[in-house]
Amino acid sequence: RHYTFSKVMCWTALDCLIKLHERGSLSIDLETFRRERDEIGHVIETRGFNSGLGSYVSELDGDRLDAALLLMGCLGYRPPDDIRMRTTFERLQERLGRNGLLYRYEEGTDGMPSQEGAFGICSFWAIDNLAGRGDVDAGMHAFEHILSFSNDVGLFAEEIDPDTGEALGNFPQAFTHVGLVN
Repeated sequence: RHYTFSKVMCWTALDCLIKLHERGSLSIDLETFRRERDEIGHVIETRGFNSGLGSYVSELDGDRLDAALLLMGCLGYRPPDDIRMRTTFERLQERLGRNGLLYRYEEGTDGMPSQEGAFGICSFWAIDNLAGRGDVDAGMHAFEHILSFSNDVGLFAEEIDPDTGEALGNFPQAFTHVGLVN
């Protein structure tokens, strides 16, 4: 499978090398790196964005969603206020959101027989997107909401049951706390 987010990470690596070259930190064949980065970007835009859904999708030419697509803004691929990022955010909220939390992907994507809990880090990615596009009030409201799912000393589990607020999975979970710190 060709995952859209994997392509974004390849684009990001090349973009970072280009920026290092432009700052004089290393020497690369700039035209080759730009061409490759731009070709990857073309694939992301033509095959990683589903026009029918109005959203970037998990796999090239697919129709499933993945909350990791929210990281596209953090990585500098597209700003969070870009129309495609805004509509992706909306689709993710519609299809993966529940009680102010986000699942990583849709049920059945991982081949497991049951639904996992909402991933704490995904909910923090959504908050980062809200803040990055200037929706500070909505971001603050969402941030305060997710903080309510921490335990008495402020620690988070890997997952949260969106109905009960119960901590699920690994506890404490470093990834969730990385999302909080970011």
